[in-house]
Amino acid sequence: MKRYMTDYEIEMELDEALEEYSGENTPVNLSYWNSCPKYKVQMKKILKLDNVPDIFDYHYYFPEEIKDIIVQKLGFSAQDREKAFFHALSQSTLSIVVTTALLLKLQVKMGIILPSYFSVPDCCDDLKVPVRVFDSFLPDINRLFDLDLLMQSDCNAFWFTSPINSSSIYFTDQVKNGIQKLLDAGKIIILDESLCENGRELSYTFGIQENLIYIYSPHKALGIQGIKFSALVAHKKYYDTINSMIDSYGGSLSYSSQQGMFHFASKNYDDCLSLYKKFWNHNLSAARKIVASYSFATILPETAGHYTMIFTNRKLKDIDYINAMKNLMKEKGYFIYPGSMHGFDSKKHFCFRINLLLETEILEQGLKVVLDYLKDNSEADR
Repeated sequence: MKRYMTDYEIEMELDEALEEYSGENTPVNLSYWNSCPKYKVQMKKILKLDNVPDIFDYHYYFPEEIKDIIVQKLGFSAQDREKAFFHALSQSTLSIVVTTALLLKLQVKMGIILPSYFSVPDCCDDLKVPVRVFDSFLPDINRLFDLDLLMQSDCNAFWFTSPINSSSIYFTDQVKNGIQKLLDAGKIIILDESLCENGRELSYTFGIQENLIYIYSPHKALGIQGIKFSALVAHKKYYDTINSMIDSYGGSLSYSSQQGMFHFASKNYDDCLSLYKKFWNHNLSAARKIVASYSFATILPETAGHYTMIFTNRKLKDIDYINAMKNLMKEKGYFIYPGSMHGFDSKKHFCFRINLLLETEILEQGLKVVLDYLKDNSEADR
């Protein structure tokens, strides 16, 4: 096996290993995207989907009767609405595709601030958008952010992900002030807030500006994937271009995404958000207590959401990681994905994501298993 593996190769290696197990014996992936049965049961008890959208016609826009509510809940004022267009799509991946197509048409070079959602560099590569990747702010952009590095680059557009991908950490004023200075310098800024917890949007800070584009998907932060929709928000000057691109790349809205729009506009979404916050906060406290027992591992204190990164001062080669996860699957029934699969550089300092929407007992036991292994079988950074 070669020294470095791609994220896809790592995932396929582990998927192949999982095929040996079935049913109750299937190992638990602490990094997985989906929530646990307990969380789903609790959410189902309060989730209400009262509206029944039309199933016959093509639909491309937010329903007028709830559009103002959606705009307001995403943090935009009435004055913002006058300056912007709020594009509706069935999911945030389509918003990423449309935005990338827009950047291609504008003939810009884009700087991707890592970590980002994996679709972003893939779309840029496929659509031939020139890209420069900025990874020097890892693992903590709030501490390592360098505005001059971006200003002095040859990029005229920048893609930021908030909260920081897979870590549930939101930008400090230092980063936000830097973003505003980039906007003042005429740079195009994309703020991918697909996983943003409602109420924490950067729209409250920046509002609508000519070269600023937002991407939202409010249900992703609740761990509810089946009715999610996406909002692509941009200044009206981009209306004709983006509108035509949505027709080509985004298509009409799905039935489930229309349901999601009506649900987001309802008070029941707020009730679901309260349950979500309570669940992940409880598990974050449990995870912090465990991590505190391992001097080489840490969870950043600003974490505020259901995905969090465990950072370590350990080094672990790809081949050692794969073998370790296969052993942990077999002997302990747990495994994790490396932080490299979420945009972090786990080659220098090994890190991994955990999902705080898992059952508390499973999360606690699995976290101990993984950290015990790293303590005994990995190389400390010197």
